[in-house]
Amino acid sequence: MTVQQYSTVASRNLIKAEEKMLKMVEDIRVLGHFGEQKQHPLNKTDTIVFRRIAPYGSAELANPAVGYSGTPSITASSFVTSEGVTPTANTISYTDITVSLTKYAALFKFTDKAQLMYEDNIPDDMVKVCSTTLAEVAELAAYGFIRAGSSVLYANGSTRVGLNTGISLNLLRKAVRAFETNRATMVTSAIEAGPNFGTAPVEPGYPVFVHSHLIADCRALPGFTKRVEYGSAIKPIHPREFGECEGFRFISSPIFAPFLAAGAAYSGTGMLSAGSANCDVYPVIIMAEGAWGHVSLKGYNYSGIKPTIISSQDINHANPTGSFGYVGANFWYGGVRLNENHMLRIECCASDLA
Repeated sequence: MTVQQYSTVASRNLIKAEEKMLKMVEDIRVLGHFGEQKQHPLNKTDTIVFRRIAPYGSAELANPAVGYSGTPSITASSFVTSEGVTPTANTISYTDITVSLTKYAALFKFTDKAQLMYEDNIPDDMVKVCSTTLAEVAELAAYGFIRAGSSVLYANGSTRVGLNTGISLNLLRKAVRAFETNRATMVTSAIEAGPNFGTAPVEPGYPVFVHSHLIADCRALPGFTKRVEYGSAIKPIHPREFGECEGFRFISSPIFAPFLAAGAAYSGTGMLSAGSANCDVYPVIIMAEGAWGHVSLKGYNYSGIKPTIISSQDINHANPTGSFGYVGANFWYGGVRLNENHMLRIECCASDLA
């Protein structure tokens, strides 16, 4: 185990530490602000059940996570009724999708000499590093299962290996066309910042999650409006939102890693390449309402973040001479794609600005 030899940490109220950690990570967590949030109380097993309702007239596919088959089959004449006749009763259909919780944790260790003699305010730094590290872990976990979705569009061609083109407005419009066909709706709420459990309404739109390398290409789309030009007409739905176009709300993060050198030959394309051999391929995630679900990084009663701050002066059987202390945190997290028809991944390349 690595031990911090010359740092310090002070004893502090764990509730305040939790609030401080959550405040620090709100800007890092992007995907964590969206999706269907489930409350999971203590002592209720490690499995969460999300329930999805089927659009009337749709058929459930073999894989529940994929969703329902295409356009609901509804005929107006089937609903015609006569005077004095009771219409035929219908029912609705649900699908339960389960996900198991996984525990994630980070821990930092320091000596009593470091706590007693170091002059800098190391406690804040250790809390910050622990918080941001676990925030990235949670975001990467969400990105992992979301990026693996089966609904995909390619900027050119029909496979990843042939990609050498950037994002386009036409690709985004194709995504919306698919959503509308499958009766998906715009996102109208986001998870509130802070330690409390709940959501807040946002202006209807389709969030588009992109890697930071794609910001310049997105800003070059026809009709793109920068965030600074919103005025009072549009309210950003996330701190990292950088613009809007035709109802698409663009949100960036450096955590949304590309598939390095997974595209076509790099030479002459003008696209980014990590190794100057093949183009890097960037996933662009577009979501509609009800696309995925997860347990949020919130208060501990919701299986969220729990800080650990132990002073070196806390004497116990494991530390009888007061030689060391700890700063750390842990959280339980689980996520799942709820409907492949309500989310889509565009795979494209990023312009080489050089």
